[in-house]
Amino acid sequence: MGDPPPAAPKPSLQERVRRAYHAALGERPVLVWWLVSPTLLGVALDAWLRHGTLRYFPPRQWLNYFGSSLVSAGFWGGALWMFAVWLPTGGRRAQAAFAAYFALFVLPFSFFAYGGQAVYFRVFDSYVARDTIRLGIELRGTVGAWMGEWATKLWPAALSMVAVSALVILAVRRAGPSLARAVPLVPMVSFLGSSVALWQDFVETKGMQAAPPDSCFLHGVVGMVHERLVGKGPPKGLSIRRPAPLPKLVRPAHRPSVVLVITESVRRDVLCSRPGACEARFLDEVARERVGFTKMTTQASGTFSASMILWTGLGPDADFKAVHEAPFLWEVAKAQGYRTGYFGSQNLRYRDLGVYLRVGGIDTLVSASELGDTKDPHLGAPDERAMERLLAWIGASTEPYFAVLHLSNTHWPYRVDKALQPFEPHDEDPMKGDVRLLFNHYRNSVLLQERSLSAFLKELKSRPSWDDTALFFVSDHGEQFREHGRLYHLNNLFEEEVRVPGFVLFGKDAIDEAGAAQLRRYEERRVYGDDFNATIVDLLGAWDARLDFAHAQQLGGRSLLRGTRVRGEPLVTASTTSGVWVDNDPVYGVFWGDWKVIGDDATPWACFNTARDPFERSALPASDCPSLAKEAARRFPNVPTTKK
Repeated sequence: MGDPPPAAPKPSLQERVRRAYHAALGERPVLVWWLVSPTLLGVALDAWLRHGTLRYFPPRQWLNYFGSSLVSAGFWGGALWMFAVWLPTGGRRAQAAFAAYFALFVLPFSFFAYGGQAVYFRVFDSYVARDTIRLGIELRGTVGAWMGEWATKLWPAALSMVAVSALVILAVRRAGPSLARAVPLVPMVSFLGSSVALWQDFVETKGMQAAPPDSCFLHGVVGMVHERLVGKGPPKGLSIRRPAPLPKLVRPAHRPSVVLVITESVRRDVLCSRPGACEARFLDEVARERVGFTKMTTQASGTFSASMILWTGLGPDADFKAVHEAPFLWEVAKAQGYRTGYFGSQNLRYRDLGVYLRVGGIDTLVSASELGDTKDPHLGAPDERAMERLLAWIGASTEPYFAVLHLSNTHWPYRVDKALQPFEPHDEDPMKGDVRLLFNHYRNSVLLQERSLSAFLKELKSRPSWDDTALFFVSDHGEQFREHGRLYHLNNLFEEEVRVPGFVLFGKDAIDEAGAAQLRRYEERRVYGDDFNATIVDLLGAWDARLDFAHAQQLGGRSLLRGTRVRGEPLVTASTTSGVWVDNDPVYGVFWGDWKVIGDDATPWACFNTARDPFERSALPASDCPSLAKEAARRFPNVPTTKK
């Protein structure tokens, strides 16, 4: 019997590591990079779009960025790895599965998450994330209108669809042979880990958005699916109100009629509040006697919250319960024997605003859906139609009335009259590099509304009832044109989004001489939406009962008609979120005269003095305004006091 064959030498540690490496990543591990090429493309796109801001990310945000990139890599790489291995041997079943994956995921996702994100970022200076997708689902007609508006601007999205599709096909073909004998542990763990991570809330919908564009979009889609499956989405900001009973009111002998005009997205430097301080081409002809407030300031940069403040007198930090129980101005007026009406060109189907108004003491409610000719859900119906309906309603009775005229046409995309466009050059395209073109288009839109408003005022003042009528005019919020990097509103609480026009116009019997004199003392001081609410409550004869209103302890506001002198500046809260508008990445603020502090859930309080720094270019440390910072920390404890 011969000797047994010698035992094979044990492989060295280096050899075992090499075998494990190839067993995990294939014969040519370098080809695995093909599987994550869509992620690399997203990072490269992000570096191109945000090269000026990425470098300022703090370490915590860079860590989040790295994690979100890994999630994208795991989601792409895990799926492509499995198809790369399965397609060569899986036959028709594998081909059908890949075709479905390609058609249902790769094509639409690459369209929206790469080039689509670039188009969106170019306009809004942020990426589409969960809040945007949620709103898009709720407003499918709006999204359709936007797609139609931008149809010729979406070529980057189509190009990205071609590029990502090519990368996916190349990745599967190139990596397949190398991975044929690899153990599919890495793709399984990667895909599972990425799916679990996507189920969490880890990407900001606004703010720094520490994630590449594809990860932002993917997180948004999965987040929406998560909310629908578990039924735990953010609370609805609006619901049918259950107003608390009003206290006993004493009906006054004098009941002037009151009109509250709320316009949309008009900032103070495009419509003149105070004659003499500036000029208004049409308003000055019919309303030169108006009392204008040069520092009128809204406490919210969105329509819902700003309107809630005007209608209830509550601040934006009031909770859901309070803003649905506190009395509306209509309810106060109705209890005092007034006719009440809401006449708006606004689209009340937007986020169910009409639901909030359904129970509100409004005798006659007319909105865009009743007025017709609503070609764009953002613009609503033509403002003139709401004005005509209000004038007809006023003339139908001699009883005193309280009415809200809610205008809409100065919302993006800004309705204009081709025969009235003096501000040139102008262009409605937000994609143009020179934002001044869009700003001029916006100014033309505001001028059109000023002309319509002036015609309305001229007719209203010609009525016999005008002598005993007071009209309040204010914008819900302003509009940003890249002053702080973004467009439109609901971005922040800087002056371009919260400084608005505001004035009061009244007949000779509506406000007595003492009240008129007091109004004029506020012309160059800060006046807020809750001040307008308090002043209207005073005119409706309910001032003495105001402290007994539901949630009166949360009411702010001064009656601008009372007192022999103007007292010190009030301290008011401001926010992009409220009990009627849920913002997942809110910005908070506390204002006191020309001082303000602004912060959010990730950014500590910063102090600004708008008298010294009117464009808010240089943030001061919160220690420069310690009393505001202390109050801000009490009102909004989620905001960090120092950098994380």
